[in-house]
Amino acid sequence: MAGLSATERRSFFAYAYRNTAASRTALTFGLPLLFLIGWTRDYAVSPALAMDSLPRRLLLFSLLVAMAVVMRARFRAFWREAALVAYACVFSAGIAMTTLAEPERMSLTHVAAVLTTIIILPFALHRLTAAAVVVVFSLPLFAMLAVLRADATLFAAYAGFLLVGVGIGLGHRRVWLDTALDVFRLRKRLLGRIHVDSLTGLFNREGWEARAARAFDQARGARRPVAVAYLDLDHFKRTNDTFGHAVGDQLLRATAATLQSHCSAGELVARVGGEEFVVLLPGADGDAAFAFAERVRHAVAALPGPFSSSVSCGVARHRPGETLEQLVARADAVMLQAKRRGRNMVLRAESAAPAFSEDATPGA
Repeated sequence: MAGLSATERRSFFAYAYRNTAASRTALTFGLPLLFLIGWTRDYAVSPALAMDSLPRRLLLFSLLVAMAVVMRARFRAFWREAALVAYACVFSAGIAMTTLAEPERMSLTHVAAVLTTIIILPFALHRLTAAAVVVVFSLPLFAMLAVLRADATLFAAYAGFLLVGVGIGLGHRRVWLDTALDVFRLRKRLLGRIHVDSLTGLFNREGWEARAARAFDQARGARRPVAVAYLDLDHFKRTNDTFGHAVGDQLLRATAATLQSHCSAGELVARVGGEEFVVLLPGADGDAAFAFAERVRHAVAALPGPFSSSVSCGVARHRPGETLEQLVARADAVMLQAKRRGRNMVLRAESAAPAFSEDATPGA
């Protein structure tokens, strides 16, 4: 993961967490059942001792389930990782407390400890979390040995068993993370090819559909205004026919760069057709969207090159109850009106009145 930026690392860990969510849920809700199952076994052998240990087992069961709920909930990654560390500590404490109540079971405790570290460690996504899990899991077990006044050979045996379990668990963790990282990188590369227009570097239609709906819903959920600007290069076919497709591609890239330079954070721009572009403007009312489109229109008209370039643009502000598709369709329709009225102008869907117009010969 050394080659990942901070943002990519966060994205990777979020991806890895989603991929392990089902297994983590099964593990963290399943392991507490071992304490209750163990209690039923003890009850069959010695009801009196089992009833005496019931409050302790119920407490451990409740704490483990509470930690499992935290890991399952949509909290920040820090709290989910902290919950895993706490979970390991509580589970280890449960093993230690059970052994203290019945020291004759000490010969089996190390088996449970080894298996638990092997199972839990692969779910510790961060190195710090893995290290913390090892420490907090080991402490209750060695504290138990100290309370029972175990000799040095038993301490050494427990340390050896734990080292084996930790080694296997960390090995599984490394293999899993390496595999997940490879898939994450391939997935990111594939999504980039699917969602990004190779010529301009903007989102293509698929990328627009994947991102715009989410941004639109977030803006509406926050009760912010939303507007769409739909732009089309004027006489683009004539540019291709006169100067060649290489010059046409140059114009498309220059227009895309112009759009990107005028977009602020959170605004989404895509090339959705040959020479058609659409921009989602969360937080923009009709006036702000109109001003944005006018700035872009002037900037495109000022582009250097062997051609004269201009854009026709339609701007629409979201209406109550309107879907994103309907909003884009209104902006597209008013852009076509701008084409029919002479091109090189911005029209609002609300007024359909031109802000600026220049004479232009008919054509695409």
